[in-house]
Amino acid sequence: MDAPDALIRGIVITPVYNDWESFGVLVNELSEISMSQPIKITHVVAVNDGSSESLEDCKWDLPITVLHLNSNMGHQRAISIGLSYIEDTLNDYEVIVVMDSDGEDRPIDILKLVETLKVQPTDRVIFAKRKKRTEGFLFKFSYYLYKFLFHNLTGQKLDFGNFSCIPKPLLSKVVSIPELWNHYSGGIIKSKIPYLSVGTDRGKRFHGQSKMNFQNLVLHGLSALSIYMDLVSIRLLMASFFSSIFVTSGLLLIVYLALFTDIPIPGWSSLTGLLLINILAIFILTTFLILLFQLNQKTVVKFPPKTFYNDFILSVSHLKT
Repeated sequence: MDAPDALIRGIVITPVYNDWESFGVLVNELSEISMSQPIKITHVVAVNDGSSESLEDCKWDLPITVLHLNSNMGHQRAISIGLSYIEDTLNDYEVIVVMDSDGEDRPIDILKLVETLKVQPTDRVIFAKRKKRTEGFLFKFSYYLYKFLFHNLTGQKLDFGNFSCIPKPLLSKVVSIPELWNHYSGGIIKSKIPYLSVGTDRGKRFHGQSKMNFQNLVLHGLSALSIYMDLVSIRLLMASFFSSIFVTSGLLLIVYLALFTDIPIPGWSSLTGLLLINILAIFILTTFLILLFQLNQKTVVKFPPKTFYNDFILSVSHLKT
């Protein structure tokens, strides 16, 4: 980046769904941050993800553009649409900050992301990683289980969310990632774009309750896994194959003990072994078919969000300052 004392121009993009009150607080805090080093926020792009509530008409301290989507697309796709819009239409920036509008991504931490970026090459995305989870037990247990499964099924580590800082030279690459449509951070990891994560604290919501419940967490996790489905299928196939060898070996041992020794063998043990082999065989066949389907999908050209994002924008509003 520039010299350490240079002021960096940045655009903030945030998806909003029926939470305009929080968005108003966010803009006020962004305005305060913009008065301090090392960043000057030149624009805020809010992606209205099919909200039924409307944004009140008032004057703002920062230039704001609202992209009104045709319908609710979900945060991941809203982000990919917003990034594609910025890359296509805006120019007065050096970095793009992606964050939620509810306050859990603390605006003050933008300074930490930008400071980290200033001492790094401009070829990497800076992600904010939560130092500590403060949700309930079920959510935290499910989240750590998701991270465990993701790491073991894909070989990748995903311990951060959407809150991030993208250097302008990288934006065209980011919006050219087809997987960005399903999962923002997972798509960047799969694309092999260099990235770095820095620890941040979770902020308190400005208003209301979090919309990330258990069901949404499951859907979010499956979206991340879906972009690695070919790799997941291979690992499941290998695990099933070795499990079937283990079960078959156990069944052969039971047959040997029953025929050539005087050790009493329960009658249900052989039936259980056969049942397990049948289940594993079905699982292996299913996983193999999924893998073939995924490999066949590689022959289909996937289009990046920047080629079709406009189809999902109903209208664009430019708010007064």
